Amino acid sequence: MVLPPLNYRLLANFFDFVMELKAIKRSGWINKVKVKNPESVADHTYVMSTMVMVFSDILGMKTERALKMAILHDLGESIIGDYEPNEISSNEKRIKETEAIDHILTHLPSETRKKYRDIWKEYLENKTDTSQLVHSVDRFEMAFQAKKYESQGYPSSVLQQFLNYATDGEDSNDVHLLLKRTKDASFSE
Repeated sequence: MVLPPLNYRLLANFFDFVMELKAIKRSGWINKVKVKNPESVADHTYVMSTMVMVFSDILGMKTERALKMAILHDLGESIIGDYEPNEISSNEKRIKETEAIDHILTHLPSETRKKYRDIWKEYLENKTDTSQLVHSVDRFEMAFQAKKYESQGYPSSVLQQFLNYATDGEDSNDVHLLLKRTKDASFSE
C-alpha cells in the first residue's frame, strides 16, 4: 500500500479530533442519572456504528455509507462538547456542529473532505433511508444504554426519560420495534 502525498500534520490533527471523543463523556448520563463511569461519545459512536453495520447489512442497504455517517454523526462534539436535548436550540446545535465538522474536515484532503461533507449534509437532512437508519439507531443505542444502566442498578424512574426521548419523534416506530424485539433477548438472565 502506497499512500499519495499527504499533509501528515493535518491528518494527525484530524485524528486528534477523533481521539478527543474518548475523553468526552455523554452529558445526560452524568447530569440526569449520575452514572459514575458513563460512556464517552467514542463509546457511543462505536456501539452505534456496530449496530448500524448489522442493521444496514440485514436490510441490504449501503453499509459503507451508513457506517461513515454513523462515525461522523457526533464528530463535531470533539469541539463543541455533548449537549443534552433542549440545552440549546436544535438550530443552534446544528449550526455549531456544522461549523465544527467543517473545521475538522479541513484537515483532510479535499476529495475526502467533500465526500464526508456530503455524508454529513445527508445526515442532517435526514431524508434518505441511510440517514433515517442512522438517526433511528442513534436513538436506539441511547435506549439500549439506558436499559444497560438500569440492569446495573440505576433507577428506572430516572432512566425512563431517555427511553421516552428515544421513542419520541419521526423515527419512533423503528426505535419502538428495535427495542421491543431486542429487550427480552438482551437483558434476560
